[in-house]
Amino acid sequence: MTFWTIVPMEIVMSGAEITPAYEEIEYSGVRVVVEKLSSAECRIVRVISTEPNDYLRPEVQPGKMLTYHVGDVV
Repeated sequence: MTFWTIVPMEIVMSGAEITPAYEEIEYSGVRVVVEKLSSAECRIVRVISTEPNDYLRPEVQPGKMLTYHVGDVV
């Protein structure tokens, strides 16, 4: 694939090296992968389970925002 542009490659590719901070945790008894957004917030990205009903649970659906509270162990 060829990408023709007059914009310098540094600008075109800026942000490409930024990778989200993913972490695997257990939440409500289900293993999930979360993306840390801040020191107190994260978002569920993926559910890891062999139980089909876990994928139907609204509290562990991808996109759900979670917050850490003081004393929580994640």
